[in-house]
Amino acid sequence: MKKTISLILSCMLFAGCSSANTSMKDASLQASTSPDTVTGASTTRTELSGDDYDKAIKNLEAISNDLATKADTEKSGYEEPDSKVAQVLSVNDDGTPSMSTIHAWKVEKNDDNATITVVMTDGRTISNMIQKGCKGTIIIHGDAYYILHVETENVETLEYSDETYNAGKFNSAYSGADAKLNEYTVTFDITDIESTFVYMFD
Repeated sequence: MKKTISLILSCMLFAGCSSANTSMKDASLQASTSPDTVTGASTTRTELSGDDYDKAIKNLEAISNDLATKADTEKSGYEEPDSKVAQVLSVNDDGTPSMSTIHAWKVEKNDDNATITVVMTDGRTISNMIQKGCKGTIIIHGDAYYILHVETENVETLEYSDETYNAGKFNSAYSGADAKLNEYTVTFDITDIESTFVYMFD
């Protein structure tokens, strides 16, 4: 079962900042003869464009979290949004997939493009994506299962200190205090969005 899950995740990853880039580029060249370069030969995934893309972005904006810090949640009148979790996937240096489940993410539409910002405790998944230009995949279950192919645009690092932690400046779901881990707020450009109804993530 573990081998099957690993194989599925590996197939879904678009790219990553790792030594796997060469093989991913080779696979991309081979995919150029398929229906499109994102979905390949899969008939269960649809690359979104035009009105379908705009509709997906609006849906994702509506179910985004507010990226609240612990201090934010303790303010009078704060109400946590009814948001969805997201699965963040990246590629390790050895070519294997890494995945983390998060609740702190926010999609925003700008004039030129759409972005997704995530807040994550330091770990293997996000460490693969904290250099500008790194690529990965984020899966979110909205009106459909959306597969967002993303590229790192900006990274803000909140270094751990007892003073900062006690002041509530880390995300409300931060879990790295015991190990004194840093926290990253990473904004990604959304380069492509696919939709599907057959994947298993909720």
